[in-house]
Amino acid sequence: MVPSSATESAFCTIVTSPLVGTAVLSVELSKNDIVTDVDVLTGADRPTVAVLGDHLVDPFADATSAGLSTPRLADDLGAALRANTLGVPDYGVVASGIENNRMATEQDRGGPAVLTRLDRDVLDLPGITTVVVDTGLEDIVAGTDDTTLENSYGLLRDQLRAWGIKVVFTTLTPCDGYVPCTAAVDANRTDTNTWITDQSDFTTPTVGYVDAEEAVAVPDPASTADPPVLMLNAAAAPADLDVGDHVNLSRDGYQGISDAFDLTTLGPDA
Repeated sequence: MVPSSATESAFCTIVTSPLVGTAVLSVELSKNDIVTDVDVLTGADRPTVAVLGDHLVDPFADATSAGLSTPRLADDLGAALRANTLGVPDYGVVASGIENNRMATEQDRGGPAVLTRLDRDVLDLPGITTVVVDTGLEDIVAGTDDTTLENSYGLLRDQLRAWGIKVVFTTLTPCDGYVPCTAAVDANRTDTNTWITDQSDFTTPTVGYVDAEEAVAVPDPASTADPPVLMLNAAAAPADLDVGDHVNLSRDGYQGISDAFDLTTLGPDA
C-alpha cells in the first residue's frame, strides 16, 4: 500500500514528505504497471556520481558464472564514501549498468546500447557531476575491435564533457582463460587499455582513469609471451578475484577495483 508520505496519480507515485535516513517506500503495483525510473533527491544539492556499466560479461551464458546479485563497483564506491574518514563528502552513487549491455550495439538481452540510453540513464540524473565508465569488456569479448570501441568511448566522453560532466574511465580487466577471449581478443583489450590510459585531461570538465586491470591482474604462469599474458588473480581469499570463469569478477574483485579509486576524484571539478 502507499504510505502517507506519498500520493498516487495515473502516471506516478510522488513522495510528498521527506524520508530521512534508512527508509522504505512501499507501493502496490498492478500487473499492468511498469517502473521506469526512481529519483532520489539529496539535501544540500549533493553531487551525484554515476557508474556506467556493471562489469559483467556474458551473464546469461552457460559458460559464465557472473554473480548477478554480487555487490558491484557502484555499491562498493557508495560504501567507501559513507565510511571514509578523509573528509570526502558522501556523494550519491547511482548504478547505471545493465546486464549484457554494450557500448554501441543493441542487445535483445541487454537493452539499448550505452550511447543510446545516455540521456535517460545518466544525463537525466539529478545533480550528476561525474561519470565512471566501467563498461567495454563485453564488447571486446563479443568481437568488437579496439578502434571501434575507442571511437565509441570518444563519443561518450565528448557528450558527457559537453554537458559539463567529469569522466573517469576504468581499464578493461583480463579475460585470459575464457574461451571467447582469444589472443586476438586479448590484444584488442590491451590496445584499448593503452587508449584509456592516455585519457588524462585536466581541462574542466576533466578526464581521468583508474587502472582496474592493475588492481585485479597477475601474470599467467603458463604464458610464454613476453611480457606474459595477464589473468585474473585466482589465489586464496581475499585475492580470489576470479569468480571461476576467468572473466567475471568475484566480490573481492569488485572491492579491489573500488580500493584503487582515490575518492577525492569522484567529486565535481573545483
